[in-house]
Amino acid sequence: MKTLFILAFACIGLAANAQTNNLTVEVTNFKNANGKLRVALFTDETNYLKDSQFASDTIVYSQEKVEVLFANLPAGEYAISIYHDENDNGKLDANFMGIPSEPYAFSNNAPSRFGPAKYAESKFTLDQENQIHSIKLN
Repeated sequence: MKTLFILAFACIGLAANAQTNNLTVEVTNFKNANGKLRVALFTDETNYLKDSQFASDTIVYSQEKVEVLFANLPAGEYAISIYHDENDNGKLDANFMGIPSEPYAFSNNAPSRFGPAKYAESKFTLDQENQIHSIKLN
């Protein structure tokens, strides 16, 4: 019983010392200040563009730059997908050929040729206490 009690306190101590970081996503190149900016963070290639553990819907308050803060994230690998939902309908609108008609982008300003940017081109490491990642909308 005494060993279990000591082990529980050791685990609590390790969890308290686990590094967390703040990530500020700076987005530029807005065409207008309508709607919302939808930002999703992905932690691995398996869930990339499918299931985001971290997401934000932020009102577009400036055409110059919008900042979105994700606080207390565990250090590690991430990829970001963003779109400017100009009409605030909750989806990335596309034309009849499936090409997005609303601005979008990915971390590292990864190119999206014939579909979304690849995870390998979008991923980055979050390893600083207060890290900034700048993205320019397409």
